[in-house]
Amino acid sequence: MADQPATEKTEQPTPRRLEKAREQGQVPQSQELGAAATLLSLLLGLALLAPGLLHWCKLKVASGLTAGAGTGFSDVREFLHLAHRDLLDLIVVLLPLLALLTAAGLLASVAVGGLLFTPAGLRLRWNAINPAHTIPQLFSKRSAVRLLASVLKLFFVSLIVWLYLSDKLEVLAALRWAWSAEIIAAIGRILFGLGLRVGFAIAVIGLADTLYQKWQHLQELRMTRQEVKQERKDLEGSPEIKARIRRIQVEMSMKRLRQQVPKASVILVNPTHVAVALRYEAKTMEAPILLAKGADLMAERIVKLGRSYGIPVVQRPEVARAIYATVKPGQSIPEALYMAVAEVLAMLYRLRQKKRARN
Repeated sequence: MADQPATEKTEQPTPRRLEKAREQGQVPQSQELGAAATLLSLLLGLALLAPGLLHWCKLKVASGLTAGAGTGFSDVREFLHLAHRDLLDLIVVLLPLLALLTAAGLLASVAVGGLLFTPAGLRLRWNAINPAHTIPQLFSKRSAVRLLASVLKLFFVSLIVWLYLSDKLEVLAALRWAWSAEIIAAIGRILFGLGLRVGFAIAVIGLADTLYQKWQHLQELRMTRQEVKQERKDLEGSPEIKARIRRIQVEMSMKRLRQQVPKASVILVNPTHVAVALRYEAKTMEAPILLAKGADLMAERIVKLGRSYGIPVVQRPEVARAIYATVKPGQSIPEALYMAVAEVLAMLYRLRQKKRARN
């Protein structure tokens, strides 16, 4: 591991790298899966719509023959008008099939690369028409894999067609004695069965191609260790900046402590892990107020600063923990802690009175 060059892409792409590639329109795509979905949906649509389409075609043919029989068309414009009308009717009839094909293609694309719409994917890429960029790609590893996949697909599809039609030779030979309608129906069934077999074969190839495209996509986005470190630094900030921010935060905390702790009436501790500085003035306050709190090192600083100003430090572990966990600086302590804090304040008051009496 230590002998690997720093420029070698050995690390898996991070979520941020994948997201940036997605924003640029770089997602895995499988043309084979899309072709299979389109072919199978076409066969499904024809199976569902074929009776209606055939009936519609018979009506239009009969209508055209009737319109042109006897007197014929008066002029070319009348013929073009009828042809235009029938063409529009055909488009309307085929709309469900076109919608099915479009939906199948979109679903196949979403299944591989997910739902994606990004303006970056619509931009014109000059590299795509630059011979200096496209010619080397013709001899790349990706092109070699595509060529191999195309050859294998052609081989398997040709094998399926040959095996299927070989099995139907007797049926095809018997059609020479059949009526035209029977011939059309038989050929339609044969082509439909052939299309299904070819479609499922391409679907299997498409699934394999999908797995390969996803693997290849991750390989192309692999990162060097330096890139991973740089990305982490960009997201989290450099260690120097983070240390400086922590130092500024500590300085600001100490500044607040120097401003608030000297105003405290008492500091409750636990005994060294937690410290809370409280202030209470009977004439102006309804309840004691938390001026500052801290844990571990911050607690030590509060205690040290408080003692330097002569503020009493009292060990009350449970009360100190409760105040530390539930009260924010500047807030009054909860009513449930009134009695416990009042006992501490009363004890301090009695001690001050005794001290004054002795003096």
